[in-house]
Amino acid sequence: MKITIEKCVYFVHPIYDLYAGSKDGNVINIIKKVPHGGNKTNIGYLNVSVKKYGGKQKSYIVHRFIWECFNGVIPDGKEIDHINNDKQDNRLCNLQLVTHKQNCKKSSKDRDYTFAAKNHENKKCIKATNKDTNEESYFKSMYAVQQHPGINVGIVKMVCDGTNNNL
Repeated sequence: MKITIEKCVYFVHPIYDLYAGSKDGNVINIIKKVPHGGNKTNIGYLNVSVKKYGGKQKSYIVHRFIWECFNGVIPDGKEIDHINNDKQDNRLCNLQLVTHKQNCKKSSKDRDYTFAAKNHENKKCIKATNKDTNEESYFKSMYAVQQHPGINVGIVKMVCDGTNNNL
C-alpha cells in the first residue's frame, strides 16, 4: 500500500503495518509520522525497531525492511545484497535479491586481502587445528597461512583481531 507523508512517498511493510519505507531507504512510523534513522549494528548495517498493530516490537535490518516494503517478504534461501557494498546505503536501487551462494561469492570477490601480504612483518605466530583430525599446524605469519589451500585468511584475521571467536 502506497502512502504520502509530507510530500514523500512510502510503501507500507507487508507485515509491520505501522511502518513504511521509501525508495530513498528511509523508514517511518506512519501513525506518529516519525522517521527512523536506524542504529548502526556492530557489523555496520542499520537496524530499526518495528512492530505490527497489537504486536511486539522486533528488531529489523533496514535493507531487508526496505526491500520487503516494495517487493514483499523475502523468500527462503534468498538474501538482500547492497550492490555498491555500502552497508548503510539502503536506497531501493542499491538493493538486489540474491542467493546465499551469490552473496558469498560477491563478498569474497570484493574483499581486500592486502593485509595478509604485509602481516609477515608483524610476525604473529598462528596455530591452526584441523577440527576433523585434531592435527595442529603452525604458521609464522598470516602471509604463510594465505599460502595454505583450504584456510580462509580473512577468517584467520578476524580471529586474530578478536572480531570472530567461532573457529
